[in-house]
Amino acid sequence: MPTRRTTTLTLLATAAAATALLTTGCASAPPRAEKMVADPMGTVTTYHRKSSGSLGNFDGKVVWTHAPATWQGKPAIAFGAPQAGVALHDPATFDVLAYLRPDGSPFSAFEPPVGYRWPLEVGKAWTSRHDVTNFVTGNKQTITIQWKVVSQEDVTVPAGTFRAWKLQWTDSLGEAETRWAAPAEGLATIKRHVERPASHPQGAGVLDAELLSRVRPAK
Repeated sequence: MPTRRTTTLTLLATAAAATALLTTGCASAPPRAEKMVADPMGTVTTYHRKSSGSLGNFDGKVVWTHAPATWQGKPAIAFGAPQAGVALHDPATFDVLAYLRPDGSPFSAFEPPVGYRWPLEVGKAWTSRHDVTNFVTGNKQTITIQWKVVSQEDVTVPAGTFRAWKLQWTDSLGEAETRWAAPAEGLATIKRHVERPASHPQGAGVLDAELLSRVRPAK
């Protein structure tokens, strides 16, 4: 028959083991980004953009405004800037549906839309395939994109320091991008670097951008 002391020690050991198991489980759970939380309509995000070559010769501020829009009769989120045109996103997934030129006319569209595969986790990689329509040239082509979630890290830009997901992708035309984003904070882009090789259909080009500020509308 166990003594009271033996029983007490056994209970203490069991409790300690359970606590250790719970603590280990919490510590080992990898971080995940479940979805992009869209900023409210009217939010204004300002970036410093420096680009050259086929990505446009520019060095200055680019101001993006979030606004409701439609694409092919369905609701969309528009991120428009006079210097860069408009990106149309799916409200549910935040995938890119299409790009418009600064005058509002269609530039290109993607089927299926281009975007991340949620949830994001460090080390996750995938390949996507898209049919691209260029409304300027009338050409249609299929591209593939190789994606990877590189890390979760702190990134510092003029707007501050953010805990961000670092993602990289390269498409079958050779364009490669590294982007830092904070989906839970509504920041699709905190910082980005884009490179196009000389073999790209539009020629070589480089683009860098950093977040300068974000102003949400007053409630």
